[in-house]
Amino acid sequence: FGAACSSTPPTKFYKLNSFPTAQQESPAAHLGEDISIGVGPVEFPEFLNRPQIVTRKSQNQVEIAEFHRWAGSFPGDFSRVLAKNISILLPSDRVAVYPWGEQFSPTYRVKLDVEQFDGRLGERVVLDVTWMVTDQEGTNKLLVRRSLIEEPVPDNNYEALVVAESNALATFSRTIVQEIRKLGAP
Repeated sequence: FGAACSSTPPTKFYKLNSFPTAQQESPAAHLGEDISIGVGPVEFPEFLNRPQIVTRKSQNQVEIAEFHRWAGSFPGDFSRVLAKNISILLPSDRVAVYPWGEQFSPTYRVKLDVEQFDGRLGERVVLDVTWMVTDQEGTNKLLVRRSLIEEPVPDNNYEALVVAESNALATFSRTIVQEIRKLGAP
């Protein structure tokens, strides 16, 4: 009677990270001291809006990692890190995530529709997002863009996947800031 003890592997938790504050680029004085950015709303496909990390097995098949989970809400983490990156790059402490309170009236609003933000272990992650910048009221579209960002995943593990996703989000943050700087240029 050699019944083997089976045990469930421990669940591991992950979160996206912003880049260090030392990543500030050239000062954005020409944008004005009072520029403010509202990030959101951010729309995600339902298959990504879950606690488990999602990887892509093929073009039509995804895999849900039961024991590799987000430490919080994946869409919330995405928005928080994007806003933090933008505030570091501008630099401005007037960046808020949707929904912001009545006392906050952003100079620019960045609305996002994420089509894909997943990847394959040991291969690459893909961030495919359509986004627009609108005016303070959110009624006038100042620009509409689609960004397709790929980042290598150097190792065949979830830690490397999440680092690559954070790197893709950093690249995307730089793209948004570059476009906002063009809008604010005289």
